[in-house]
Amino acid sequence: MHPEYKAKPRVYYLNIPKKFVAGTVYDSREREVIIGATCTLSSNGKRLTATTDGFGDFWFEGLDEGKYSLKIEAKGFAAKTIDAISTEKDVNLGDIPLSQ
Repeated sequence: MHPEYKAKPRVYYLNIPKKFVAGTVYDSREREVIIGATCTLSSNGKRLTATTDGFGDFWFEGLDEGKYSLKIEAKGFAAKTIDAISTEKDVNLGDIPLSQ
């Protein structure tokens, strides 16, 4: 690691006190990550928003246990919704393809 570059490790810890939901968004046709996609996680009227980074990754940390719904939107792509995400355990949704 080079602290002078302000680099941070990409390590996600499982079983920490509060839960997380994470994933990677990519273009299913071009097989490339989508940078800047808007990810909205909602539950019981609460909404959290994150934007995919330079690796196409997003994450929501410090979540209470419950059922969540995730909506992913990116310019030029059809929106995708994933329902019934349970945070009884940490959730990594893996690679999530978007279609044009």
